[in-house]
Amino acid sequence: MTNPAQNAPALSVIQEAVLRRVASLALPAGAKLLDAPCGAGAMVAALRQRGLDAWGADVEPEAQSILGDRFRIADLNHTLPWPDACFDVVFSIEGIEHLESRFNFLREAHRVLKPQGLLVVTTPNIVSLRSRVRFFGSSFFHKDPRPLNESARHPLHHIGLLTFADLRYAVHTSGFRIERTAATHVKAISYPYGILAPWMWLYTRIAFRKEKDAAQRARNRDILRTLYSHPLLFGENLMVLARKV
Repeated sequence: MTNPAQNAPALSVIQEAVLRRVASLALPAGAKLLDAPCGAGAMVAALRQRGLDAWGADVEPEAQSILGDRFRIADLNHTLPWPDACFDVVFSIEGIEHLESRFNFLREAHRVLKPQGLLVVTTPNIVSLRSRVRFFGSSFFHKDPRPLNESARHPLHHIGLLTFADLRYAVHTSGFRIERTAATHVKAISYPYGILAPWMWLYTRIAFRKEKDAAQRARNRDILRTLYSHPLLFGENLMVLARKV
């Protein structure tokens, strides 16, 4: 079996943030984890070095040389190549925004997770104050400041950027419940935009008052609180932890 420490690429800022979060989960030694998409395999290698039974999947074979038999080529828009209820945690780090079928991926993540298993998703935070201002001025979010190159489909194109409410809807309607929403990191340039937060909160609060369904009004209050929390106002990337129910 390939040694994950050999030629392992460096972790990104986002992967480091996820790894710190994993340390707080108190997972038992040998817990089985899936990273999909795993990219070059850095996250899987780091998890395996910590004694966890980590696996990777990606549409590109780049991680094969590092992860060996713990890697599977897989199109995340389709069926994952694992049986039901075999993982304790599924990570999707900066992946869901690239998928043509995010709902199918979330249902597959639900299928391969054990009961009460954990889903950890990170994705660009397009509802940050800085991103909202960019969209107001240009109609493009800060993670994609200009139109995508449409000469050809590319697996790294952000074809499915999600607001927090959209991500919550997709996660909750796929059999999960969000337990925590955080930011992977914050850039100092985001803080001056905080002066706009009170006006934006009031505007959103008024818009939410149009909801007539009592149960959805209660959910909207929770969404409003999360939208105007520090991680969503200023964070560069969202990190959502959701439990299989």
